[in-house]
Amino acid sequence: MESAQLIKAFAATVQASLHELRSIEPLLQREQTILTGKDPAQLEQVVQEKLTLLKQLEHSVQARDRLLEAAGLESGSEGGAGLVETLGQPQLSADWEALTALAETVADINDHNGQLANQGQRATRTALGILTGRPEKEDTYSTLRRKRGGASSYTLGRV
Repeated sequence: MESAQLIKAFAATVQASLHELRSIEPLLQREQTILTGKDPAQLEQVVQEKLTLLKQLEHSVQARDRLLEAAGLESGSEGGAGLVETLGQPQLSADWEALTALAETVADINDHNGQLANQGQRATRTALGILTGRPEKEDTYSTLRRKRGGASSYTLGRV
């Protein structure tokens, strides 16, 4: 691939990833509000939207990695940072810096949301244990619920 084509294609993947992360960030904020709020019914919709956006983001990341590998560079953020530094183009450098900063912010929000979800699961397991008189189990929201002793075997109101 010609150098000018590589630069143009790489810059396009950076722009695509920036666009996708900018779409994901408010969605994660909404997910956080739902996780801390009283209306968990909206959570499934937000999670589906998030998965769709993450799949779109994955495409631009994979395309960027393929470009880096085709140029003989390491894939991932290290290779991207090296290429951006080597090229020395101010706009590309600014976009790359914005991309890496936003990626870190989005990752932090997503980690926090994961912690909130885990807290909610623990609270639910505790409540189920209190209501049923059975010991807490770690499989409340896992695929184990269909197995004997999982969440589907709970009968609320019966001790």
